[in-house]
Amino acid sequence: MNFIKKSIIILPLITFIFFGYNKWVFSWGLFDLFTDNKYSSEGLKKVQEFNPEKDILYLPDLSDKKLFYAVNDLSICRKQEVRKYIYLYLTVGREYVIRAIERSEIYLDIIYGIFEENRDIPKEIALLPLLESGFDPMAVSRSNAVGLWQFLKSTSQHFDLRGDKWVEERRDIEKSTTAAIRHLRHLHSMFNSWDLALAAYNGGGGQVRRAMQKTGAKNIWQLQEAGVLSQETSQYVPRYLALLIIYKNQKLFGIEDEIKNLNTEKTDTVTLKYSVNINDVSRVCNVDRETIKKYNPEIKMSITPPTVKDFRLRLPEEAKEKFEKNKNLLYKNGIRSVKRYRVKRGDSISKIAAKSRTSISVIARLNEIQKPYYIKIGQIIYIPI
Repeated sequence: MNFIKKSIIILPLITFIFFGYNKWVFSWGLFDLFTDNKYSSEGLKKVQEFNPEKDILYLPDLSDKKLFYAVNDLSICRKQEVRKYIYLYLTVGREYVIRAIERSEIYLDIIYGIFEENRDIPKEIALLPLLESGFDPMAVSRSNAVGLWQFLKSTSQHFDLRGDKWVEERRDIEKSTTAAIRHLRHLHSMFNSWDLALAAYNGGGGQVRRAMQKTGAKNIWQLQEAGVLSQETSQYVPRYLALLIIYKNQKLFGIEDEIKNLNTEKTDTVTLKYSVNINDVSRVCNVDRETIKKYNPEIKMSITPPTVKDFRLRLPEEAKEKFEKNKNLLYKNGIRSVKRYRVKRGDSISKIAAKSRTSISVIARLNEIQKPYYIKIGQIIYIPI
């Protein structure tokens, strides 16, 4: 019996010395839990009742490890809630996870570039949109949170994310990521803990602080056990960690072959002197409109926002080169600025155009008014100046 006990301790140690930490060697029993493609109550029960001390060769101890270290060595899987959500995301949520990972490849290079400039924020947090929005910048929640990082309007105003007729910066990949980093940095300074900062990102710092004061809890797991958080906030961190583990171990979880290559492109930005029409950019730069919209989801109209000075338009690298060569042609019909005008009784587009020394087609295109160019009293339209 003593020989068996010693072997259980020595075998992982010998393997580590000769081969280094290898997830296949140490944790094969863990991944065996998640072979189901379809949900079953038996499968979920098996995952929840899993005992790392008896049902696996070896799983690193969790103790008081930092959150993302525990993700990387899989010791966070000692938490039943994390295992539960891994199972649920690989079964009932499998399609969601696969599509989210596919979309992430469109934007992660841009996001990682911003994280490189903010190295106090763990790089793993770049993957938080897997949970927040499924990496869909057009996502809108039931509470009207918008974009990859799901900012509410009230919160976005604290981070200077603009929203008007022309632009919704909660969908802007760079600006929303920068705002999320600022927000998370502030939350981390409040709690000195990434698990609590992440919970507060979802449920608000006030909720988390009050729950800690009420219970004396020091981390998300104690708060979860005490049942003092809202259900959504209580589940938020284990759900995020489950998605993070799946993302980092796609091959081991058997989903790698289901993820399509979306042929993402290297991109760069051009700084616009004037507002330009997206259709003109598409035609002149030989890039389809959907690609332009994909990399600039903050643009709401068919033109770039004339109210934003030095607007940065993101384009595939080849399209950027063509833009630079043809920008004078694109600027020929560009709009430098606009003014608001409220339609009065007796107004028509032709009268407004004549008074403003512009053309009917320019006003119609600027305001996306279709023929027969109907406008109504009290309507706000924009006129180039």
